[in-house]
Amino acid sequence: MAKRTPEEIQAQREAFLAAKAARAAGLAAPPAAKSAAPAPVAEAEPTPAPAEPEVVESAPEPVAVQQSVERPVAATPQAPATKRTPEELRVQREAFLAAKAAKAAGVAAPAQQPATSPVEAEKPQPKPREVETAPKPAPAKVALPAQKIDPNITRREFLNYAWLASIALFSLETVALSLWFSFPNFKEGQFGGAFPIGDAATALPEVNSGPKSYVDGKFWLINVDKEVNGEPRRGVLAIYKVCTHLGCLYEWVPITTRFECPCHGSKFQLSGDYIEGPTRRSLDRFVIQAIAPDGSVKETDAEGNPLEINGDENLVIDTGRRILGDPVLVPA
Repeated sequence: MAKRTPEEIQAQREAFLAAKAARAAGLAAPPAAKSAAPAPVAEAEPTPAPAEPEVVESAPEPVAVQQSVERPVAATPQAPATKRTPEELRVQREAFLAAKAAKAAGVAAPAQQPATSPVEAEKPQPKPREVETAPKPAPAKVALPAQKIDPNITRREFLNYAWLASIALFSLETVALSLWFSFPNFKEGQFGGAFPIGDAATALPEVNSGPKSYVDGKFWLINVDKEVNGEPRRGVLAIYKVCTHLGCLYEWVPITTRFECPCHGSKFQLSGDYIEGPTRRSLDRFVIQAIAPDGSVKETDAEGNPLEINGDENLVIDTGRRILGDPVLVPA
């Protein structure tokens, strides 16, 4: 191992002191410079002493000011430099001496880090500003196209369909009305249904006296025993209260003992037979049912003649079965 010269020992000592000062300042220690081996010298000539390298003092490098975090939109102007504390000055001086010693030893100067004061270290670092994103627009509703009539259907086909639908509706209404008239649903004591009037002995008026009116059933109850136009009229009758001319309500006139229509002057006998007036038939009659105590039933015949009874029957007037009056014979 070659013996080191005093200059190499002095340079190594200064490098060690520079590394120690850099560690104390929190900087990375500069790499130690390897001592160069002395060049072989001829024995005849004495080795000249190496000249001491001139040390050039370099100006201290400016401390880089920590820039604020850049904003996404625009950069903010740098803040003005603040006054340095004694700790910062001491750290910067030690770094400068370490760089000077390393440069004298022929080693590259370590990169200087900006010194931060304890106060600045405690300050919270500003967070990068978040970029506000605009809300996404709601998806537009797609309007459904309006349904159109099939262009393949012609005007004639459309009219045919409408005609068939109207015929079907009319047929349905006709069937419904026919069923309604065929199967009437009248309650007892309602016009169009049966009217039980009870015992004949108490319900009937006296023979050949004025008729007994039943407003709900729209009929007159009559007990007659006389001859009309040479024909006998004997028994019980239920005569419809509507005139056979134009449907007016006629009345019983006790003075004349006959029925008279106030509308057009048609007149009828107690039995409902025609006397005079514009009408062309006698008064209409309802079917009478006489129920005997043994359960047997007698009723008015198809011609509407008076029903002869014994007086112990129960009478029921069927207003759903009307018999038209006899037509009037017009003289030639």
